[in-house]
Amino acid sequence: MSPRTPGSTPPLVVVDASVSLKWALDDEDAVAQAVALRDDALAGRLQLTAPSLWLYEVTNGLVVAARMNRLAGELGAQLLRHILGLRVVRLADPDPDAVYAASLRHRIAAYDAAYLALAETLGVPLWTGDRRFYEAVGPAVPLVRWVGDYPGADVRD
Repeated sequence: MSPRTPGSTPPLVVVDASVSLKWALDDEDAVAQAVALRDDALAGRLQLTAPSLWLYEVTNGLVVAARMNRLAGELGAQLLRHILGLRVVRLADPDPDAVYAASLRHRIAAYDAAYLALAETLGVPLWTGDRRFYEAVGPAVPLVRWVGDYPGADVRD
């Protein structure tokens, strides 16, 4: 992360739920990088945004993790409160027509296209922890970035 000048607005980036879930599920790939991204936002070096769908995808990700015994049910509820309590992700919804067009253009689900359409509309990077999404879209859309490539993490994976 490059230092910003005093009084400047931190850069805005879109994060998807797969990145945010890495803040709670430490058995995932690229956890250190996802945490570094979150910490940069908490320190005011970045601003994070996502479509409101992010709320439900994070919730569902923790529910699925609990069902798969990756974490205890009550721990999942605590982790959800923690992630939402960080208030680090600002919600902003893209135009549904842009979501529809991105979904058809890249042959991806509309919920993935919502993150992409938001990034394209804002002209900012989209950081994802979903390797399949990244591999399907990243080569064609330079705004899409794999969270494992996020700089600033002390990575020893």
